[in-house]
Amino acid sequence: MKDPYSLWVEEVTESEVTKARYLYDIRHHFEAWLRENYGWEAREIPQMWRKAKYRSVAARERFLDELRDIMRDFFAHLKAGQSPLAVNRLMSTVMSYLHSYEIPVKPLRLKHPYVAYHNRDITKEEIKLILDHSDVRNRATYLMFYESGVRPETLVHLTWRHIKDEFLGHKVPMKINLTSDILKCRVAERWTFIGQDGFEALKRYLATRMPLKEEDYVFVTEKPAGRRLKSSAFSQAFNKLVKRLNLAEPRGPEGKKPKELRLYCLRKAFDKLMKAAVPDSYVEFWMGHTGTATHYVSSDPEYHRQLYAKGYESLRLYKQVEAEVIAKLTQENIELKQRLDRLETTLEELADLKAQIKRENQLLGPP
Repeated sequence: MKDPYSLWVEEVTESEVTKARYLYDIRHHFEAWLRENYGWEAREIPQMWRKAKYRSVAARERFLDELRDIMRDFFAHLKAGQSPLAVNRLMSTVMSYLHSYEIPVKPLRLKHPYVAYHNRDITKEEIKLILDHSDVRNRATYLMFYESGVRPETLVHLTWRHIKDEFLGHKVPMKINLTSDILKCRVAERWTFIGQDGFEALKRYLATRMPLKEEDYVFVTEKPAGRRLKSSAFSQAFNKLVKRLNLAEPRGPEGKKPKELRLYCLRKAFDKLMKAAVPDSYVEFWMGHTGTATHYVSSDPEYHRQLYAKGYESLRLYKQVEAEVIAKLTQENIELKQRLDRLETTLEELADLKAQIKRENQLLGPP
């Protein structure tokens, strides 16, 4: 039998992002817990079920009774340490795995889950302060979260083909094509946008990486160079910066509660500020959400662009003059760095030439 996890996710998912999420949840939340508390291996459950089912009716019922007790215990374990929405998400993932192998276990879930808010609204001044202390790559990523509303899992899978035409055409607002394979929960193909500030930041970041190939990732690691980033890298860098700038601290006993300001706050700010100027259904569409309202939005990207441009005025961080000054100074810094790099190369070449002349003189001997 092929790996049970692989068969399961291939059957129930279409998006690579969703597939990765399901595998992460079952490995990190269910697999280790099951092994530690019951000595079972989650990967072996389908085979255990088949053996019990074909052995006898009694063996079948005995197996199901034990598995049902395990799932009740796991449900209680999650309720004690996870938010209500996380409890239902994790239980749904495990149930999906079991039901894909036709194991008749009744789903368990909270009937009235609620959102446990740990964060507060981030201000524009706080965002600007974070951007001022970020390197070129992180500045571009934070602005893209803030101006487009995309998820971290989507941004790490963004490739050159998703932005190539709009970027090279210098279209602002710049449309970002969101294909189904990089969206959560098998959502159909979408698009979103970034405005002037985000476009300028992205242009400065990509200036040192051009030319790019169609499938090259937009944001990559520096060491080793060129690899796809993990979505956690964005959060870790953001959290360190928030702490260094004294904008927020972990809360609760022993600092175990999440900070009030997290990377998600940038996406939350996009949602709030855009909805103040643009119909909710369009904002939901850009953010990759799905629902009845998003099925009835216009299918014309140019109409979306006009709406986004209208909403961008409430989202904009810098006045036009400020944006132009920042862009000019940043470009000058990039050019200065390039000149310094060329100068260092020239000095190294001169040092090599000097060493070569010295060696030749030694070989020739005294005149």
